[in-house]
Parts: sequence; structure tokens; C-alpha cells
Amino acid sequence: MTANEIMKAVPELKFTELQAYLRNTGWKRIETSKQTIALFQKETGGNFFETVLPLSKDFADYTYRILDVLEAIAAAENREVNQVLTDLSIPPGDIVRFRVVNRDTVGGTISFLEGFNLLENAKKTLFTTACDIIQPEKYHKRLGLKAAQQFIEECRLGQTEKGSFIASVICPFVNETPEEKAQQLSIFNREEEFVNSFTRKVTTRMMKSLETLKTSIDRGEENRIVDLDGIEAISANFIESIVDLSAFKENSEIEINTSWSVFAMRPNLPPKTIKFSNDYIPVFQSLIDKIKPVEEEIDNVFIGRISQVKADPDPNSRKEGEIILNYVLGDEEKVSKARIILEKDTYDNACEAHKNGQTVRVKGRLITSGRSKSIENPKFEVLQ
Repeated sequence: MTANEIMKAVPELKFTELQAYLRNTGWKRIETSKQTIALFQKETGGNFFETVLPLSKDFADYTYRILDVLEAIAAAENREVNQVLTDLSIPPGDIVRFRVVNRDTVGGTISFLEGFNLLENAKKTLFTTACDIIQPEKYHKRLGLKAAQQFIEECRLGQTEKGSFIASVICPFVNETPEEKAQQLSIFNREEEFVNSFTRKVTTRMMKSLETLKTSIDRGEENRIVDLDGIEAISANFIESIVDLSAFKENSEIEINTSWSVFAMRPNLPPKTIKFSNDYIPVFQSLIDKIKPVEEEIDNVFIGRISQVKADPDPNSRKEGEIILNYVLGDEEKVSKARIILEKDTYDNACEAHKNGQTVRVKGRLITSGRSKSIENPKFEVLQ
């Protein structure tokens, strides 16, 4: 934010909001005989700060006096004025940044499909964390908890930031509620309400879960994750969301960083940054397979398109072939993939359908183990 932009934004600030900000960030109001100004003082790190807040916009130099207050806050917090302005322009909350680092993101851009995938799985990471808090389970068969959905609906996508590619998610402080809409807290709420909010529970739980995963794997104690139960359990869904965040290309890294709100600073908060390279993927996959239960066999009809075909390159010795079917089952929104082994003649028909982009129908038994799905005893049909 340039100096010009700052000067334009300052007159829009309400002194009532600034007073609430000062109160919630540890400044003490000192009583004076003047009714049109408020004197605030703060001592931090052995340094003393003082500022005077005008309580009326009638002052001719109102803009400059407000700027003085912003500069005093920035100095006390060791931040830039524009960062303080940003905090005053959005609802109080924590900010979670998902950063992808690989060859393709060096210039600060990412492919459209990868960017969409990052945002979708950033949402899933926060959503599964909320589910792990509300209803602790090793695996959530259906991610549809109302309070978790309400929390996600209140989150906002922040501006893109420099540094490879960063997706910034603003998580306003909200309280868990049985009503149709979560109760969002404002700058006029008290610090204790921010600290005890559902949002802070989600962001701290997410960072603690990431820290536990990384520490356990680094120590070669990953089975400790499998043994976690009850409120301490880290669900397979959560680990899946980390794996899916960037698809972890070769020599890639995913970094998750949380900026704790200045309105709810507390000692002993979890680490604000956790990084994972693609070296962690095999261990994550192993954990998912161990935690996620083997589902019962299901007879069903699967309609979709073929995304991949594979068989012996010599057609004379080919007796069967493998296809990957992309399908959506029932009322699910996510596209699933299943491996199917077909006899030679049926496989040839499947190859033709794949070539022409035709829709196919498969009747069979779905078997799920960990993240892998397959359809056995398939009856294959190309739909016209």
C-alpha cells in the first residue's frame, strides 16, 4: 500500500473502531480532563508508547492525528502502517496462508487447474479440522457437519501475495452455534471472546495437527498418529487434504502459515509455520491406508468416462486390460476414480469409448482400501 493509498484510507476509519483496537491490543486509556480526545499508553518489551486519539471528526487535522495513532500502533507492534490498516479493514480473525513452492511457481504464478486444486484442498484442510473438533473420528465417511460448514461459509479469500504462490484465507472469529448462521464477532467484542471462539479452536487445532504429523514422521514414530484416538485423533480426511494440496510434484514443497490475530495473542500458541516436502507423501499415504477403514463391498451402477487405459503393448498376447473410470456416485459432489480390469474384447470397446470421449456404465462391486478403489465383477456398457 503506497503512502497515497494510506492517506486515502485513513479518513474512512472510525475512531470508535480504533479505540476498540487499542483496548483489545493492550493499550491503557488514561483519564484526562478533555472530552474530545483519548490518551492511550502501552509498555511492551521495555519500550513505552503513547498516542492521542481524536474522538470527533470535527478536528481540521483529523486525518493526520489518526495517522499518528496508526504509526504509534505500528511502532508498538513492530509492523508497517499498512498492515495495521489491513487488520482494521477486515473482521477480527486469523489468516491462514497456503504456499506452494516448485519449479512452476517460482514466478509467483500457478496453472489454473493447480490453483483451483490448491484452493479446494485449502478449504478441505480447514473443513476437516473443524469436523475433527466437532465430531472426533479417525475417518469421516461424510463431511457434512453443519457447524463446520457454517465456519467455512464465513471464511474469505484474501489478496494473493508474493512468494512462489500463496493462497491466503481470512478466517473471521465466529462462535459455534446451532442456528442457521454462525455468529461472527466484531472488533467491539472482548479479547476473551476471540480467544475462545470456534475459529481460534480450528486454527490452533490445524497447526497442532500439522506439527504432530511432522514431528512424528521426523522421529520415525508415525505409528503414533495411528494410535491417536478420541479428541486427539487426526482423521485420515485431514491427512488426505494435505496430500491433495499441491499434488506434491517432484522437488515441491507445501507451506502452511497462520498469522495469529493481534486481538487474540496468547502465549504457547502452536508454531505459525509448518512445511512439508514431497518426501513426506509415501508416509502420508501409508498413514491414510492404516487409519481409513476398509469399506464393505458395495454393488452399484457407476456412470462416467474413462480417464486412462493400460494393457500389454502386444495385442497378440493381450488377455485383459485396465481402465480408470471417473464417476460421481449418488449425491456426492467429488469425482471419484476406480480401477477396473476388463477382458480383452471388452477392453477394446473401452479403448474406443475412451478415444471418442463417450460415457460408459459399469455394474459391479466397489471395493475401497485406503485411497484406492476398484470395481470387481464388472459388466461394462458404452452409452450412446
